Amino acid sequence: MTAAVFANAMNGLFLFDDIGDITANPSAQAATFFERLGLMNRPLTKASYAAQDALHGLNAAAFHGVNVALHVAAVVLAFLLLRRAARLSLPDSVLATGLAFCVAAVWAVHPALTETVTYVSGRSMGLSALLILAMLLGAGAAPSRLNAVFVFLCALAAPLARETALIAPAILAWWLLTVQPPESTGRFWRRLAPALVGAAVAAVLIFASSRHADLVAYSLRHKPPLEALRGNVHAAFDILAYWATPLKVTIDPAPPLGWPWDDARTLAKLAFIAALAMAALVERRRRPLIAFGLGLALLALAPSNTLLWRADPVSLKPLYLGGLGLTLTVGAVLTLALSTRGGRRTFAATAMLVAAVLAAATIQRNALFADETALWRDATLKTPDYGRPWVMLGYALFNEGLYDEAEAALRRGTDLDPLDARAAEVLALVEKIRASHAADP
Repeated sequence: MTAAVFANAMNGLFLFDDIGDITANPSAQAATFFERLGLMNRPLTKASYAAQDALHGLNAAAFHGVNVALHVAAVVLAFLLLRRAARLSLPDSVLATGLAFCVAAVWAVHPALTETVTYVSGRSMGLSALLILAMLLGAGAAPSRLNAVFVFLCALAAPLARETALIAPAILAWWLLTVQPPESTGRFWRRLAPALVGAAVAAVLIFASSRHADLVAYSLRHKPPLEALRGNVHAAFDILAYWATPLKVTIDPAPPLGWPWDDARTLAKLAFIAALAMAALVERRRRPLIAFGLGLALLALAPSNTLLWRADPVSLKPLYLGGLGLTLTVGAVLTLALSTRGGRRTFAATAMLVAAVLAAATIQRNALFADETALWRDATLKTPDYGRPWVMLGYALFNEGLYDEAEAALRRGTDLDPLDARAAEVLALVEKIRASHAADP
């Protein structure tokens, strides 16, 4: 099902961040990968790009194909992990398998996942999430040396694909404290230790890179930690809202507004996030599936939405793992509420209907990635008061030779964001072309 829904992603182009991350990035090219190894961020992800460059060059369909294959593998691992969790928490193995299937199916085709799967530069999230899911499966099995090595390697590799995966040991600890049957303190730490060591080694390698030091310095220059946290409260809320409103998913979500700490909107959103965390703690032993789902969603958002500020605070990539947690939470609540056989059938039928609707929306979104103008036009419709999508639409229209439409979009973008230098550059090109046409009709 997942492969079928994302099949048309293979028609996608290299877009926006793909240019700086892949096509124009020496770190992603086979010929220069090794000489830049100490200068790059996300070396495992860059290694996958460089390997593909060596095999087939900049073939967009092949790059998209690898992203889809990683997602299909992640869906399989998610189903196996959810089935194990459900069987540990529910007395009926058939019900546990059904819950795992429904949750995995709904999560797998959510439109928010297109930013990770259909967008080539989203690979860092897909690859790191795949390794985290593999780590959880390995850590939940019977302890052995082989398992410990496997967990260590997954916890080491995941942050080298994307640094936010340094949260992996916390996710594993939450799994052990919720879904896994209670164990002695010593056994708990034996399961967790390989992940802690792997993530610690990864952290040393990551922070030895000048690239990551530059990114942290950029964040601190723009916002001190507490100010970043205030903005990230709004950003995290907006990210969670996209999971609940899948038809509003866009390639470029608008950043949150800068409300102060004592504003009612800041306090309300902070209270909502705190309530989710409290619910996870309260339900830890009574309803472990609900607790794990909530905890997974919050932990997935934590690395990028706490004390460091990013250029794009509202990114849908954290919803890759976070959305799995939210879907599990809703599925577990409904499964417990609909305890009769008829209720369970209703739940299963509803889940499949929701999956079908989401799949149709995702297929439509995938198609946008094959047409840059359509992709940015969609973004302007969904965030009409945000300047950057208008500028990017103008740039795409300019590349198609539609100069009048490009000028209108660019002027709308500069009205909303007068400091966008790209808009001024393209508008100057439009004027130059018009002057050339006027001089030589």
